[in-house]
Amino acid sequence: MVMKQMFIAVSLLLAFCVGCDEGQDRQLPQDRQLRDGTKLFGTRTLKDGTENTDRVELPNGKKEFDVTELPDGTMKAGRIELANGEKQFDVTRLSDGTQQVGRAELPSGEKKFEVTISPDGTEKAGRIEFLNGAKKFDVTRLPNGTEKAGRVELPSREKYFDLTALPDGTVKIGRIELPNGMKRFDVTILPDGTVKGRGR
Repeated sequence: MVMKQMFIAVSLLLAFCVGCDEGQDRQLPQDRQLRDGTKLFGTRTLKDGTENTDRVELPNGKKEFDVTELPDGTMKAGRIELANGEKQFDVTRLSDGTQQVGRAELPSGEKKFEVTISPDGTEKAGRIEFLNGAKKFDVTRLPNGTEKAGRVELPSREKYFDLTALPDGTVKIGRIELPNGMKRFDVTILPDGTVKGRGR
């Protein structure tokens, strides 16, 4: 009988200790406000220094949800809502300033997929979809305003390949395919509407 009681006591003690150890790694969530006015909700810090936060509210109106900050400076967020109405999903911000976004939804209805924004401001997107049905693929927007797209598909079934739009309004297109089968190559559209190119 005494041995049985000792066995039960030891078992309870071990179970309690295991629970204590787990509790140290799963710190109770805390809410706090930083000096700049940023509000953090449900923050937990793990043993390795990783910080998880349910929600972050910044003074400029930006909100971040399901945020994880790793010891190496990498930040991940399940969703970010900007003050202008833009929403970003599956966001990763690297320590060098590079930001990766799985999907972005703009107030205009425009949607961007597989977006990478470099520290110098260059933005690349695997695909952009517009409300009118137009789509752009392999898009690069440079800091100077130049935009390049590997392919553009319009609702009219026209397709543009190797498109470059310059800041002055000039547009250059390597190839245009029309629904009737006609093709045009090396097309340049000037700001005044003049079109140059060769057809087939």
